[in-house]
Amino acid sequence: MSKRWNRSMQQLAVGSLLAATIVQPVHALAGSAPAEQTSTQASAAAKGADAGFSSALARMVPLRAVAEAIGAGVEWDAENRLVTVTRGIVKLSVKIGERNAKVDDSTTISMTEEAAIVNDTTLIPLETIREAFQVSIDWDDVNGLTVDPSDVTAAGSHFVSLLQNGQFQAASRMLSDKLRARLPEAKLAGYWTGNTGILGAPKRLLSLKREITAVHRNALLGYMTDKSTPLGIAVRFDANGKIDDIFLPLPPAGDYRKPEYDKPELYSEEEVTVGEGEAPLPGTLTLPKGEGPFPAVVLVHGSGPNDRDETLGSYKLFRDLAVGLAAKNIAVLRYEKRTRVHTLKSSFDPAFTVKEETVDDAVDAVRALEKDRRIDAKRIFVLGHSQGGMLVPAIIESDTQKNIAGAIVMAGPSRPLEDIILEQNKQALAWAKEAGQPTEGLERQVKAMEQQVALLKDPQYSASNVPNDFALGSPVWWFDFRNYRGGEIAKRQSTPLLVLQGDNDFQVTASNLDGWTSALSARRDVVSKLYPKLNHYFVESDLPSTGKEYALPGNVPSYVIDDIAGWLTGKN
Repeated sequence: MSKRWNRSMQQLAVGSLLAATIVQPVHALAGSAPAEQTSTQASAAAKGADAGFSSALARMVPLRAVAEAIGAGVEWDAENRLVTVTRGIVKLSVKIGERNAKVDDSTTISMTEEAAIVNDTTLIPLETIREAFQVSIDWDDVNGLTVDPSDVTAAGSHFVSLLQNGQFQAASRMLSDKLRARLPEAKLAGYWTGNTGILGAPKRLLSLKREITAVHRNALLGYMTDKSTPLGIAVRFDANGKIDDIFLPLPPAGDYRKPEYDKPELYSEEEVTVGEGEAPLPGTLTLPKGEGPFPAVVLVHGSGPNDRDETLGSYKLFRDLAVGLAAKNIAVLRYEKRTRVHTLKSSFDPAFTVKEETVDDAVDAVRALEKDRRIDAKRIFVLGHSQGGMLVPAIIESDTQKNIAGAIVMAGPSRPLEDIILEQNKQALAWAKEAGQPTEGLERQVKAMEQQVALLKDPQYSASNVPNDFALGSPVWWFDFRNYRGGEIAKRQSTPLLVLQGDNDFQVTASNLDGWTSALSARRDVVSKLYPKLNHYFVESDLPSTGKEYALPGNVPSYVIDDIAGWLTGKN
């Protein structure tokens, strides 16, 4: 489950608590650049063969200014008159007075001119920088850096550089019109400085990766910061080379290992798009090999800005489910959550509720499957995990065409979100006391949450009458979702349900399964099951789950895949 404390902080609260995503606030980027190092734009660089651009490569350019404008770190060894530039894993070494440069201490680049110092500035040919770091850039002393829009990692790192150097006007020009309307220059400045104040200011680019989805071309950047932890940033570009959104902090990759039941020869995967209009979502359709039409399942995320695999630490719950079910002739559609792909557009939408965050996209995914001839339109199911499971009844209710054949709730809270969060805070306090750790801060946190929950539940308040000291985040989101109980909606429905729960789940405890079964006791089309040892992500843990085990490799057991497949196909 997710959201933002003041649009950013609420996401930290709910994401880290209910979904255990321990996600930090949604924020932005960093780097460094001269005042008028302008926005990414098509130039002669985009054409590559242009004679004017080719001649520009031979120009001598200021090494430090150009390098720092694309996120590189620069070091000067005065004794040896040596400049070392590091960007990601690539290192360029240039010695003043010499015409040979070294890349990673092994590859030699012959420069058209020798490196020189003029007015305390090191100059080298632009072509050397381009070749060493494989970037499509141009430079002139008036406009500074220009980046070919197709070079998304260079454009993304340059954008971060502008932000980190306070060049918000130039950075703003890199945004798409729609994003700039939501995030004008002043807001962009506040967004950046506020978030880097919490997460740390980027200092040097440690890693860079280009990622292409059905919706965006993404620059995935990792920075060393002025704090102890690095900062990951995703800069998302639209088809026109403009920045369409930003996501951070981008968590580091865990040690995920494929399950034994992952048999690539039994399925294929293709990139798809869920939804239309201004905010489509990239996704993956996993299809069994052989003839269709196949039954299919839409996977709906828990809290936080989850990716399509619902990655957390070393777990990928949704990927495990997708490959496991596909091997049993069941197609699976999983997609990136709206708050991950369109983070800023969602964050600054004053009318953003859980309906926009989760429900509408799940229904759109069902509609997308209905249009696919390889899918049996009469056997489309929805599976929701954590907050997604909690919202299964709301998704069914929003399916006005009544085409959802059945639904699965995995670790879905049966009690209101605000109650779950308060419970989790109290659990953290209890653990600290048991461990003999200082508890003063946690005690204040529990007391503050108790006060916030009391305000939220007070019937005199609403989204249009917000208490002055309400601090949970967006009032529209919270007051729309308060006191939500999925079971109370589901008891009036007739769509078959499978409710699954791990008995070793500290985030959504096993008592929530009792809540579902009690609420749905009058229905005869509901099956429930409690699994010993399974934690919130349906991975076995011999010790009581605390979330620490999420860093260790683990997969959904095959018996869970068997149970889901059996229920979907009517075999159990």
